[in-house]
Amino acid sequence: MSRREQHQMSKDSARRRRYKSEQKERRKLNRQAMVTSVIFCIIFVFMAGFYLNFIVNKSQDIIKDTHNERVAEKAKTIIRGTIYAEGGEKLAYTDTNSTEEDLSDDTRKYPYGKTFAQVIGYSTKGFTGLEQRCNSDLSTEGTTEIEKIANDFSNTTVSGCNVYTTLNVKLQKKAYESIGSDKGAVFIMDPSTGAVLTTASKPSFNPEKLDKIWDDISTDNENSPLLNRATLGLYTPGSTFKIVTTLAYMNQHKNDYNNFSYYCQGRALFHNFKINCFDGHAHGSEDFEHAFANSCNSAFSTMGDELNLKKYIKTVNGLLFNEIIPFDNFNTSDSNYCKKSRFVLNENSTQAEVAQTSIGQGETLVTPAHMAMLAAAIANKGVLMKPYMIDKVENSNGTIVSQAEQTECKKLMTKSQAKQLQEYMSAVCDYGTARIFSGSSYEVYGKTGTAELDKNNNVNSWFVGYAKKGKKQLAIAVVYENIKDGTISAKECAKEIFDDYFK
Repeated sequence: MSRREQHQMSKDSARRRRYKSEQKERRKLNRQAMVTSVIFCIIFVFMAGFYLNFIVNKSQDIIKDTHNERVAEKAKTIIRGTIYAEGGEKLAYTDTNSTEEDLSDDTRKYPYGKTFAQVIGYSTKGFTGLEQRCNSDLSTEGTTEIEKIANDFSNTTVSGCNVYTTLNVKLQKKAYESIGSDKGAVFIMDPSTGAVLTTASKPSFNPEKLDKIWDDISTDNENSPLLNRATLGLYTPGSTFKIVTTLAYMNQHKNDYNNFSYYCQGRALFHNFKINCFDGHAHGSEDFEHAFANSCNSAFSTMGDELNLKKYIKTVNGLLFNEIIPFDNFNTSDSNYCKKSRFVLNENSTQAEVAQTSIGQGETLVTPAHMAMLAAAIANKGVLMKPYMIDKVENSNGTIVSQAEQTECKKLMTKSQAKQLQEYMSAVCDYGTARIFSGSSYEVYGKTGTAELDKNNNVNSWFVGYAKKGKKQLAIAVVYENIKDGTISAKECAKEIFDDYFK
């Protein structure tokens, strides 16, 4: 082999080595690029998912947060929107006394004062009620992004959205008046739609005078005027809870509950624990309907004692106890809108605890709103419609931003069980403990209750039920708080409201 050929072979060998080295380096760079690309893709997917989750699930919570300084600052450039009643009456509006550049002197007006105070709330000493719930709507334009940008550049003063509620002024005023000078609450809804018509609560306050009275009402723990008792007040249900015990008994005696019979001697004994009927009255021989109509404590405590406790607890929890009730489209984990009713029996509860609970005493606590919803489900063939108070939101141009939909919340009982409860509740108002309704021009179905508070005859007085005439119907819960037994009762308050509404 010539020297020239050897040299060429050496060059070719060097070229091949260089090519292999370049290929190796290229593969290394490709692997690094691929790893980097994968990492960037993972980061991008994570960030996109986080952003999407924020937009879908979190953004409205941030916007509605009344402590959000950016939203609060933006609200200063917007005339706060108006809250309307069902009939178009203004429940809260802004009196614009200030200049376009500074809206700080605007005055929030509440034409109905104390009557709607808790449910509408206020927007000065923080935010409460619908003023809080609808804050993002009331303090934003509800327009397109292009319109918002144009308004920002032109420095134009704009109005927030207007909120249209389902609240009925006539009903609310009558309910508030009917409570009188006592502490109490009334919650009324339409069983067929879920629309909330009334949430009256006393004692109350005038939201237009909040600056002057704040120090007094904010520390008044005895009367708690700031509390909306209709949705946030928790009370021992008394005999209205017999509706629940009746349903539990039906579930465990599906084919023979109508065969129930009991001979009432005015009391029932459970291992040296005694349950008395009201005033020790002996009702004698009773079937299920008469025991319910007479609100017989000894019959219902005996009934509760016969129930399978595990199944009893399951029935109660299926009626929305121990959970937040869905209300409008707000976060159902927020208990500042409607408190959870509390049922504490467990499989280790004593016989005495079960007996007391079965007649609505013991540690069970309920809100008037929840009890009205049970009545609404009975009226609506066992189905509770989702309660809502906000019908629609419109921007200042009249464009609908959001509209409520009437949807089912939950089936609480079968149609046949609802029908049977209707018959029992009709008997209560015909010849039983609420016979003051007998002869009314409308049909009424209800259950009374008296929750004993102490040995001085102080009680909570209850009426839970519904009434109808033609196509009009109302489901109601009334509670009078800490009154002397024998004074005005909740059923009389309910009758005043029904008489006025159905006349």
